Formats: sequence, C-alpha cells, structure tokens
Amino acid sequence: MLKRDGNTMESGVSGVDASTSAIPAQPNPTVVVPFDAKLASQELLTLAQVDRIISVDDWYAERQDDGEDVFAALASGLFQVADLQKVAETIPSLEVDEDPATPPELVADDVKRVWGALNEAERAQIRSAVDKGFDSDPLKLSPEEDEPAAANLRELLADSREFLTFSLFSWREQRSALLNDGKSTLILFDRDFSTEGASEDAGEQEVAALLRDAPEGWRIGLLTHTVADADAEIEVWKALAKKFDADSSRFLVIAKGHLAVSQAGFPRMLKLTLLAPALERMQQSLAVAVKGTWGEAIARVGDIDPYTLEAALNGDRLTDGTWGPETLLRIATAFTQDSVRAKLRSDGNVHNSSSIVTRLSRVKLPNSPDPDRVRRELAEIERLEYFESSDHLTQLHFPLEVGDVFCFQKFVDKPHSFERAKGGKGGIAEAVDSAPLVPSQGGPASYMILLAQPCDLAIRYNGKRGNDLEFVRLAPLRQPIDGRVIAQPGGGNAASFDLPFFFSESGGGVEVRLSQQQYVPLTALDMCVLNDQGLGWLSSDQVMPNHLLPNWQERFKILRSWVVKKVAAYKAMQPHRIAGKGADQITDALTSTVASPALQALISIEASTVFYGVKRVGRLREPYRSALLSRMSQRDSRDAFDPSLIDKSNA
Repeated sequence: MLKRDGNTMESGVSGVDASTSAIPAQPNPTVVVPFDAKLASQELLTLAQVDRIISVDDWYAERQDDGEDVFAALASGLFQVADLQKVAETIPSLEVDEDPATPPELVADDVKRVWGALNEAERAQIRSAVDKGFDSDPLKLSPEEDEPAAANLRELLADSREFLTFSLFSWREQRSALLNDGKSTLILFDRDFSTEGASEDAGEQEVAALLRDAPEGWRIGLLTHTVADADAEIEVWKALAKKFDADSSRFLVIAKGHLAVSQAGFPRMLKLTLLAPALERMQQSLAVAVKGTWGEAIARVGDIDPYTLEAALNGDRLTDGTWGPETLLRIATAFTQDSVRAKLRSDGNVHNSSSIVTRLSRVKLPNSPDPDRVRRELAEIERLEYFESSDHLTQLHFPLEVGDVFCFQKFVDKPHSFERAKGGKGGIAEAVDSAPLVPSQGGPASYMILLAQPCDLAIRYNGKRGNDLEFVRLAPLRQPIDGRVIAQPGGGNAASFDLPFFFSESGGGVEVRLSQQQYVPLTALDMCVLNDQGLGWLSSDQVMPNHLLPNWQERFKILRSWVVKKVAAYKAMQPHRIAGKGADQITDALTSTVASPALQALISIEASTVFYGVKRVGRLREPYRSALLSRMSQRDSRDAFDPSLIDKSNA
C-alpha cells in the first residue's frame, strides 16, 4: 500500500550529465522487445536534466474515511441488498437483513453501525460491492481509485532523483521554499481537490499561478481523470491555455488513464511536457528573427534614393507588364535572404532548445495513440510548402503562371438545350427577372497542371503576350496506379513527376503524367484569372474586378470584346435550328476546344457568356515547379534510341 504521509521524499543522485545517459542498443529485428515505460521515463528525465519530481494529489492528504458516500448509496434504495450479503459473509461483525421489505435506511444504519470497526480491506470490499450492485450509475470516483495512478507514477519516476509527494495543503505550505531552491523540477498536479475541501479545478488554479511564478527550469503537468484519450488531452490543453492567458508552453494535460490503466502512453506525454518550453523558445526566436529582419529590410528599401528606385521600376520591367510593388518586394526579399539564418545561427537559445529536442528524440517511444490525426495536421502544414491555395490566387486575381493547377469538369446541360427549355421563342429564352443563367457541372473531376516557359505566359503592358501564344500545354495529375505512397517530390521516372500532399484531406500525392500532355486554349485559363471564383467564365457585360494589375486590366478588355464577338457569331448561326451535334461543333470551333478533350465549352446567348469547364484550384510553389519544368525539358530533349538488338523478353 502506498504511504500517504502528505510529504514523502525519496532522495537519489540528481543533476546527471545528459552525455552519460545510456541509450539502449537497437534490439535484434527478429526479437520483439516489450516497451519498458520506466526505462523510457528515466531516460527522458536524465536527458532533460530534471533534478526533482513533485506530485501534488489529494491521494496524499490525511483523511478520515467516514463512509458517508456508501451510506448514502445504500439509503437510496437502488442497491441490491443480496449483493452486499455476499460481502457480509466474510465480515463477521456485519449483519444485513435480507428481507426485501426492510427499509433501505435501516440497511444503511446497519452498515454505519459497524463501519468504524472495519479495516481498510473490508471497507474496500463493501465499496466494490456497492459499485457492482447498482442498477444505475456506480459510486462517484473515490480517492481510493487514485491509488493505481499514484503507485505507477512513483514506479515510473522515483528512481535516481528526488520524488516528493504533497497534498494540496502541504504543497501550499512549502511552495515558496521549493520555488526558490534552484532545482530543475517536474511538477504534476491533480485537477480535482474537492476531497480536501478545495474546488474541482483547484489544480488548474495552481498551474495558472505557477506559470507566472515558477523558475525557468520548472515543467508542469496537469493530471486528470476527466480526459480519456490524446485528442481530449489536446482539446483541454487548448482551452486551459486560453483561460490561463500565460506561457502555455510550460504545461501539458495528461490523462490519468496513462497511469491507472496502462503505463505505455505516459512517457510520450512526459516527453512533450519536458520539450514544450524548448519548442516554444524556438518558435519565439524564429518570430523575433523574421520580424527583425523584415524591419531591417524595410528600412533599407526606404534608404534607396528616388533616382535608383525610379530606374528599378522603369524600363523593361514596365514594358513587360511587371507591377512596381512586386519589384519592391523582390528587392526587400533580397535583403532578407541570409539575415534570418544568420540570426538563428547566432542565437544561443535556439542552439540550446534544438539540443534538448535532439537529445530527447533519441528515446524510442511507441507510436502516437492517434497517428492519423498527427499525419493529417502535418500534411496540412507541409502542403503549404508545395501549393498556394485557390482562395489566395482567386481573390487577388494573381496572373497565370507555370505550375497553376486546374480542375476540369463536364457540363450537365447545353445552353442551346436549357435555354430552349425555358420557353423562349425560336429556341432563344426571353428575358426574365431571375438569377443569371449558369450551366451546372457534374461527373468526375480531373486535374491538370500548367507547363510552359514563364516568359511566354507573361501579359505585356498592352494586354497581349509577346509571342501571341494561343495554346498551352497541361499535364494530367493522377494517383499512382500501383497504390504506392508518394512522400517525396520528383521520383525516378523520366515520364512523370511526383507531387506529395496534393489532396488536402488525406495528404495523398499524385503523379504529373508528362507523357499525356494536352493543349488547351489560353483564353480559358485567362478567364480563370479574371473570374471572382476562379472559373473559366466571362460575360460581355462583366464588370472589371478589383485588384487586377494594369497589364491584366488591358487583357480583360480584350477578352470581353472577344466574348461579344463569339456570342454574336454563335447567335447568327442559329444553333437551335441545327439537328444532332451541330451546335456543339459550332461551339468547339468558336472556342478553340476542338483538340482539347479535357476541356468543354458552352456559349449562352441569353447570358451573353462564354463558359469553359475549368477552374483554377491552386499553384505549385518554387522550387518544385522549376524542378517540374526541368523534368519536362529532359523528357522533351531525350534521344529516341533505336531498339536493342537483344529481345529483352529473352534476356
């Protein structure tokens, strides 16, 4: 039985040099070695150079077990008396009347009469019987149920260093002295101290106070029965971090189930508790470095004299349609390229924090209890390194660039069909006071990525491209047919290029099939830039969107005039009078989609709009799009070798 004296201490060697910690050799791959939670916990404490562990729990409080919760349960009448009789047979001093008509209050009085004479084991038997005998909810969790957690905590942590145990009252008495003795400390608080007469969240209040008062070398954990799994631990931690409004990196929430039920999950939470401050310091150092560097860059840009700045914003850049602020950003970025790394390399806190992370990562732990959740969150972050979001591109109407990703989908109806269905004379719908006529799309969506020389895509100051380019290459994005997981960009196949993290929900990757390229009219992709939803649509009366660069404002005017001409030509041919697929063939000819199997186009006379079945949904970032172009160039320039004289099937 664990001793509860309110202030128990086990002393040992403290302050062990992390470099002397023995890391266990890798086990033989053929032998399954069970995970040793104690060994892992001790290694973590040694590597983190923790001198002392403090556990504050109401389990360590001196208390008089008056049995009032048992008496109340019996008096409720919900308990089956026959179950208690089985226990009474082993306790001679306890006699229970089995008559069902006996009032439950008398049963409670019988137990109460002998309670003071029962030993601890006999009382535990009665409590167990009461729990099992209820038809409804059992007794409220008692302090006795904290015993396994308290015992396992001592077993895992109390080895070669101080291990102090306190009730809430005794902790408050010695708090000041412990905070000022200079020892690196891991302190673990219970959450509920109601059995000591304090509140159910008294542990939270103590943690909040320590976040303000504890020295730098203290690490804090909140142990609780109220969370049961890793996800709940995270959610409670987030809520408390917001509630405390303090340095939330210095504490973590740990489910007592890691201790009371299974010890295997505790070392992972212990590691996070020990690492959290180091991770927070690294984040803060990066923020300071980036903020300071950009402040310096802005100041240096401000020091450029008007003569030099005017020259940087003029000349070929203006003729080619380069936006002035983009040039300023380019200059500021050049000032920052080396500065952030230099600041981080010269920061002692960064080196110390990184060293702690590296040391503790040497301890082998079981997999995360929810690896899928961890992978999803990491995939979302890593995806940002590969792809720009569609919202970012669409809302600000970013110009077309190599690496833009498009979604292609077929239209459900044809305008010449559903316009006629609306009842207009001669197949042309009459004007109605309703929403604009928009065709719906359906069926499977396919994704393609834009491949072109960047300069060829640039819109010049007059709204045109210097080479009058009308069609551009795109390559389809496909999931691997062999089911392999794409984790790295590139790959070894000369006819494809791997892109990980394409799908935002699953984090799955795709192959860029360079051998299956298609050509589509640039007009369709330009419309995606000009549309507020990123769609390949443009009407003859559309208002010029905000945030367009000057060169793209000219491009908008050109394309709107183009739409007017195409709608007029389509209307003049009276497509509703043409049998079969004549209207589709006219549409393909007018919109230049004859040779583009992935792209479908529609022309609506009523809406005076040209619709392409395409939407811009993202953009591949550097350096991956340059690597993709390099792979494409390698494929385009490869030699067509003669077949080998040796039949490979017989080799």
